[in-house]
Amino acid sequence: MKILVVKLTSMGDVLHVMPALGDFLQTYPEAQIDWMVEENFAEIPAWHQGVHRVIPVATRRWRRFKLSTVVEFFGFTRELRSTPYDAIIDAQGLMKSAVFSRFAKLARGGVRIGYSGESIKESPAAWLYHKKIDAPRTEHAITRVRQLFADGFGYTVDQKTVDYGVASRGSEPARDYTTVMFFHGTTWASKHLPESLWLTLIELARSDGYKVELAWGNQVEYERALRLAKNAAHVTVLEKQTLSQLKERISKVAGAVSVDTGLGHMAAALKTPCVSIYGSTDASLTGALGDNQLILQSQYPCSPCLLKDCSLLGSEHSEPPCYTNDSKNGGLTAERIWDMLYQKIV
Repeated sequence: MKILVVKLTSMGDVLHVMPALGDFLQTYPEAQIDWMVEENFAEIPAWHQGVHRVIPVATRRWRRFKLSTVVEFFGFTRELRSTPYDAIIDAQGLMKSAVFSRFAKLARGGVRIGYSGESIKESPAAWLYHKKIDAPRTEHAITRVRQLFADGFGYTVDQKTVDYGVASRGSEPARDYTTVMFFHGTTWASKHLPESLWLTLIELARSDGYKVELAWGNQVEYERALRLAKNAAHVTVLEKQTLSQLKERISKVAGAVSVDTGLGHMAAALKTPCVSIYGSTDASLTGALGDNQLILQSQYPCSPCLLKDCSLLGSEHSEPPCYTNDSKNGGLTAERIWDMLYQKIV
């Protein structure tokens, strides 16, 4: 059986598909799995040993409609359609992913699988599938994807265990038990921790004998990392890393602290101890899931608001209040965060 998985973005969402692949291969061990993904995340699917071929797409570049991108796009579709698939499964559930899944060719008797209209935000995407699977939006993203595969291909799954199929920590070279990583970069403004909280965490790590490494993915994150590392000899701002380089480093460190960001999910996939902090987003839906993962959800009255920008910023609040040292947030302090990680890694 040849199947095509369509999951384009983002880092965390792509990693969320990994456990479903393991479930699928237990039932169909001889299956060939290809995976269509945005080029920025093309390194990730290849980490799973069950993925035969990674098919990068470049939707942002292709939208520019220059001659070079048009030529590239038609070359992509021509190559894609050279392989007929017995099943094409859209694990994203967006109109964009549904349309791209239609570019691929089905073998005779093949089937297109996706979420039902009630299970996704962009319900018209379901019109493009043959087989529509109900997966309640109140369930965790990993649970939903695993259910999509299980119902789509006719098997049952044990949701109690989660295995991303990425190299385990036990197979990695010697670990660095003296270093932790802080994942401070994320997309939404409402998901950022105050820099003052990061600075306190950095000092707490130093006082307990740990070095700190700061990763970054863009200029804004790099400048923040430099500010956090200023005058702190035990803090290292990493050079620009590929995703595979970050994977290798995260697999070796003692532990990590993360905002709601893709690197937190990478730590979960690698079983690296990590405390992930959620304020504006809902950990019950997209929280880092797996061995050695600790979730800290703010208890502020409006958390989780699911808003990209905090609506309370103004004269009273200069930073999202769900991350400040306030009794309303359930005691979300640097001391509590560090103690949770320390108890896990000591």
